[in-house]
Amino acid sequence: MRYINILFVLYFFLPLLTGAQEYSNVSDSRKAAIKSILDYRYKGGFYTFEKDFNNAVTYPETAKVNCRIGICIAEMIIGCDGEIVEVTLKNPLKLGIDEEITNFIYSTEGKWNTCTDDRYTRFEVPIQFTIEGVETNTEDAMLIYSAEAVPGLGCFDDSYYREKAEKYIQKKKTKKALQYLGQLIRRNPYSTEYYDMQKQLLNNP
Repeated sequence: MRYINILFVLYFFLPLLTGAQEYSNVSDSRKAAIKSILDYRYKGGFYTFEKDFNNAVTYPETAKVNCRIGICIAEMIIGCDGEIVEVTLKNPLKLGIDEEITNFIYSTEGKWNTCTDDRYTRFEVPIQFTIEGVETNTEDAMLIYSAEAVPGLGCFDDSYYREKAEKYIQKKKTKKALQYLGQLIRRNPYSTEYYDMQKQLLNNP
């Protein structure tokens, strides 16, 4: 019996311990952990979850014409019985995008595997909405919905907001700088650099 238990531990946990060393940055490690959980909890695994997402959501027209781009972090609590207990959105994008994400998650009712350990019931999935042709961070998103640009409408790259923020920081125009930093944080809520810049401005207006 002890021999079987040792084999079980080696088979299931050794890959996790050795695999953790393969990731060179926090983003890759985070996404690997999320994929592992979805492979375990979602029927069909992560790639089925991704396919269902792509088939279910649309990019709201209001969001597109307003160049609403960013990463919304969907925190889910899926009970071990497979029931969707709670969905909370961090860094909400608004303009109809939050509703698309929430509706999708609740549409997965009945597609979750049961579990025996509560630590697999709460997890986050970073979901990005972006416009084709716009240069923005895509490394931190687990799911990416990229829509065609609205004809005649140009949306700005991340670099535009970065340059504007730095310009107004130099001019000591805190309110303006915070507005552009807010755009950057919406696009990449995992960036500690943007939060540090925001914190410094708020502490030294």
